[in-house]
Amino acid sequence: MSPLRVVASLSLWGVLSACGGGTSPDEVSETASSKAALDCAAMSAPVYHRIRVSNGDSLYTLNANEAASAATNYGYTDDRGVAFRAAAVAGPGLSTVYRLYSPSRNEHFWTIDAAEKQQLATQGGFTTDEGTGFFASTMAEPCLVPVYRYANDTLRKHRFATTAAERSALSAAGWVDEGIKFHAAPTTAQPVDTKFTLVIIPDTQNELISQSTLIDHRMQWLADNKDALDIRFVGHTGDMANWDTADHIQYVRASNAFQKLDAAQIPYAIAIGNHDTAATCPGGSACPGNVNANLRNTTTFNTYFPTTRFRALAGVFEAGKCDNAYHTFSAGGLNWLVINVELWARTNAVNWVKSVVEQHPRHNVIVLTHSHQTSGGGIEQGNGGYGNNSPQYVFDTALKPYANVRFIFSGHVGTAAYSEVTGTQGNKIYQMLTTYHDGTSNPTRLIEIDTAANTFSSRVYLPYTNVEKQDGTKFTISNVNWVR
Repeated sequence: MSPLRVVASLSLWGVLSACGGGTSPDEVSETASSKAALDCAAMSAPVYHRIRVSNGDSLYTLNANEAASAATNYGYTDDRGVAFRAAAVAGPGLSTVYRLYSPSRNEHFWTIDAAEKQQLATQGGFTTDEGTGFFASTMAEPCLVPVYRYANDTLRKHRFATTAAERSALSAAGWVDEGIKFHAAPTTAQPVDTKFTLVIIPDTQNELISQSTLIDHRMQWLADNKDALDIRFVGHTGDMANWDTADHIQYVRASNAFQKLDAAQIPYAIAIGNHDTAATCPGGSACPGNVNANLRNTTTFNTYFPTTRFRALAGVFEAGKCDNAYHTFSAGGLNWLVINVELWARTNAVNWVKSVVEQHPRHNVIVLTHSHQTSGGGIEQGNGGYGNNSPQYVFDTALKPYANVRFIFSGHVGTAAYSEVTGTQGNKIYQMLTTYHDGTSNPTRLIEIDTAANTFSSRVYLPYTNVEKQDGTKFTISNVNWVR
């Protein structure tokens, strides 16, 4: 072990190139479901940063005594204060940030990547494993900030940065950005914007039969108002198209419309309705053959909306298909999980939904599905005659038992409805039906969520005619118990 456990942050260009420069958290293939929930309170230990002026080496340490003695004993006289906060002990959602030492170079290095650690030990001369420097997260969380690593080829050093000012200063001095290497807590609490908008798009099938003016207008309006409304996620409750044709023209129109959200970098999810499957033929009649099998044939839909289009996608039930998928995002200082569930779901798909909800206990769950509520607001009891399980079965099996389920959005029948049900663990579940089947305008439900006030408000706006619905869809709900 070195006399003082300090880091002389090195630029091991050959070794790091050989192992891909280390795997950033953004490149790790593990899904959110494989990570346990992180306790933000655990990320409270200050990581001190000191620099040795003579050669630019940095020291990052949890040990206040080590940071203090580094100045007088080893020349680390540039006190940069606290770089970020991390965890001093292991815990859920945390990974080890390893600390390595090279006796030949008298230098240290930190990495959260076990493969990079091994590469440095076997090829980079870092033969002394000094154990754990601290614990951080490979995943983004609302309470954390990304920690970037910068390299300087001239100094042969590395340095971490979290703020825009730090990153700009390093770039101006010739340091190269190597990307996000882990996530840690900021030095001081960051202000949280507690308000944001969730958008729900109802059945658009009648908007796509002969032209795409209405759906194009809606998507452009959402893109144009992304910042003004602070739109964080858009959900579609199914029957996006009316039926398929040989030239797939309705899917072409829909795909082009959604490209406006792609360009605006607005994440979205789409529940698949019966009209989005091979069960519905031109004119709306049932297609020949086994109707249940046709209902699960979503080849055209998945061709125009492959999994790669969904920015927040975190996992799917069936490889290469978005019929049942879950998406995660952070907004209002909280974690959110959006699950789009197939129509009249198969039992194994329902069990998959159940497992996803179980694995995300600290996420507020939003469910998108085509058929859930009746036109009167109750939960549908049937399966349409050609589906599998009823919405009531899906609810009772995969949603009602979990305390973090908050919203269920659906379409398929009626126009609009709202109802509340209580989950098994006493949590309120807010159900909203939005359908309309409008072919002359473009109804869009806007849900403004305020996590500080514990409220959400709903309204249905028609961008094309600049009209707001007055049909009971405008309301505010208070005393919402968000999952924190």
